[in-house]
Amino acid sequence: MSKEIIIDESGGPLVEESLLLGLAVVTISIVIAVILQATGWAQDVISGLLDVLENSWNNLNQLFTP
Repeated sequence: MSKEIIIDESGGPLVEESLLLGLAVVTISIVIAVILQATGWAQDVISGLLDVLENSWNNLNQLFTP
């Protein structure tokens, strides 16, 4: 009887599906992290450019203000 348990080493469909779902969750988490990091970087760049433009505009206004 115990030989049958040892000989049957194949995993059930539930084990296979849970491994695939775990892999999908990890993959989606990595993709979301990369997207958030990229958008955060882009937002920082745009924010920096807007600050430079605002400072330039203020300096230009000071030149023409009596």
